[in-house]
Amino acid sequence: MDHIRVGIYTRLSGTPKELADQAREGMLGVFRAHAGFRAYGLAETPEGKIISVSLWESAEEAEKANELAAAWVREHIADRVRLDSTQVGDFLFYETA
Repeated sequence: MDHIRVGIYTRLSGTPKELADQAREGMLGVFRAHAGFRAYGLAETPEGKIISVSLWESAEEAEKANELAAAWVREHIADRVRLDSTQVGDFLFYETA
């Protein structure tokens, strides 16, 4: 079973595309370098929140992703986003096309 990490951020400055490009160039590499990484992506809500979603092999790896994300955000985009909340849980099921 995969485990999911969800981070919800408020965008303080910059465009969603700029934030997505920075995450793709930086955070994705950090996640890929750690054991258990499965997938990562960002979404934007109509209210302007940025949702970070990553999949991991274990709950421990998903929890570690919280630390990895916090460190990366602090070092690279802390002036552009504020963390509102995080959740880690079991991914009960998902389907692909």
